[in-house]
Amino acid sequence: MIKNKNRLWRWFFQIVFLTIFIYLFVQTRYGTKIDFQYIFFRIDPLTLIICSITLRRVIWFGLLSIILLILTWVLGRFFCGFVCPLGTTIDIGRGLLSKCFRPDFLKKRKILYKNYKYLILIFLFISAILGSSFIHFFDPLIIFEKTLTLFIFPTVSYYINFFTNFSVYVYTETLISFVIFLIILSLEILTPRFWCRNFCPLGGLLALFSKFSLLKPTFVNVCEECSICNQMCPTDAIDNTNKKIQTDECICCLRCIYECPVKKIKYKINFETTPFNIKRREFIAALGSAIIFVPLTRFFLYKKINNNIIRPPGAIPEQEFLNLCLRCGKCMKICPTNGLQPCLLEVGINGIWTPRLVPRIGQCEKNCNMCGKICPTSAIRNLTLEEKTYVKIGTAVIDRFRCIAWEQNKDCLICDEACQYNAITLIKEKVKGVTLGRPIVDEQICTGCGICENRCPVEGTSAIQVLPIGEERISTGSYITEEKIKLRIFEDKKEEIPSGFIFEK
Repeated sequence: MIKNKNRLWRWFFQIVFLTIFIYLFVQTRYGTKIDFQYIFFRIDPLTLIICSITLRRVIWFGLLSIILLILTWVLGRFFCGFVCPLGTTIDIGRGLLSKCFRPDFLKKRKILYKNYKYLILIFLFISAILGSSFIHFFDPLIIFEKTLTLFIFPTVSYYINFFTNFSVYVYTETLISFVIFLIILSLEILTPRFWCRNFCPLGGLLALFSKFSLLKPTFVNVCEECSICNQMCPTDAIDNTNKKIQTDECICCLRCIYECPVKKIKYKINFETTPFNIKRREFIAALGSAIIFVPLTRFFLYKKINNNIIRPPGAIPEQEFLNLCLRCGKCMKICPTNGLQPCLLEVGINGIWTPRLVPRIGQCEKNCNMCGKICPTSAIRNLTLEEKTYVKIGTAVIDRFRCIAWEQNKDCLICDEACQYNAITLIKEKVKGVTLGRPIVDEQICTGCGICENRCPVEGTSAIQVLPIGEERISTGSYITEEKIKLRIFEDKKEEIPSGFIFEK
């Protein structure tokens, strides 16, 4: 009865934190107030350290994660055992697998890759020192959030649409993120918590602090060597022969304590530490892979395959953006038009999953600045609604060979009527005795919002497309300039722009 009660308490806390994570995910939508939707990423110490090293300055948004490091130093890796949503999902997945397979098929196997999480951590540190961040490939919170955004959310929205008018969200990349998530879950066939104990770099970072934790499971009195604790431990942290518990591997699930029939394991203050066991060749391999991989992605795979990538308004300069963006997908989920889509290899391997605007799917709404508000790292700056309208993310360019008005000599006013900034005007021309209006784009006024490309009636590729011509991306300072204000006043009053007027780029 006591065992079942303790199990229920652990599951209770796991389900509570998983529910909170999913609730915050659901609340990440257009029209909701942004309060704590990004709190889990703000308490992630791995993002704080890697982003700070990469950008050569302390990232203020992650300072809250210091509390987690302090608690880990006191309590051990409780985050992995009770809080981490991916860890809880893995436990649920293993429970479901146990219903589908014979017990002996899912038995715990001795697979020794425990140092790999430290090697991945070393790789991330060295890469950050060399100026590149690859945290988005390994951080469990990012992996889980990205899977919810790019796969679970579109799937759920598709079925909800059968019963309500809920918009169906579609993303250009869903398979890769889901396959990675599926692989992590399927590793449970090999042994419990395979990902957490072997490959999770956040678990590795917390393990370093938990080595010196004050409270830890400890053998007391004389053990009868029944080996139950060793069999029940999901991370092989217990050395039953030598009566030692590796606190860096222990995820504080407390199963050893309530499963022990004679209560010889207690959670108590213990100042003993376990030594590191990283071999020299392993360290050299992690170091060497970072030294080789960083310049490879920077100078070879970083080259833009598609030069027409449009970043969200307020995105900081590209290299800083790549290093600071977590690829969590929150900006894509909150976009009201579904226009923000994940990149694949358009900007190289390190640009995968970063957001880009695809106007043909959805434009950037003039009265929306939610992507900057929800971004947990300020890779997209949190601009006021007024300042956001002054950000130039690109310029619309008309393909006259596809445009109905230019090529087919027919009246078409759609792009002119749709433009949110009055950047498109019609010039009158006589063709075979008939006066036609043909659209032209004022490059100084156009912000690249993409509504013209979205509304263009031409089948297939739009006759007017937004290109990153004249895009503005600054880390600090205001996008509102005196020249832009004057230019808008002239446009609103339909006055002629004075000769010699210079538009500040």
